Amino acid sequence: MNADIRQHLLAHIDKTHSAVEASYPTAPVYPGTPEYLEKRRLLLADLSLHLAQDALAGDFPKPSKVRQHLFAITRLYAELFPTEGFDAVAQLLSPEAVENISAG
Repeated sequence: MNADIRQHLLAHIDKTHSAVEASYPTAPVYPGTPEYLEKRRLLLADLSLHLAQDALAGDFPKPSKVRQHLFAITRLYAELFPTEGFDAVAQLLSPEAVENISAG
């Protein structure tokens, strides 16, 4: 991919990212409400756009940054789909798991 295409894609992602962040509800939302689910969707989009920005930005981000985004994404999916195994994946990606591996 040449630099012009990369910059063009990043500009579109930045614009979309800004629109997603501007769409966050300003009032408190509560579990079990349609507004809560909509906020979760927006958070998933936001985190996914961070991953896209990192992938196109040039140098790859530090693994800890990727792990942080993937942990947040899998935690959200674990909340939305508690019986689908996302919680186990999130636990593997959690900062605490990394600290335990390093200590042990």
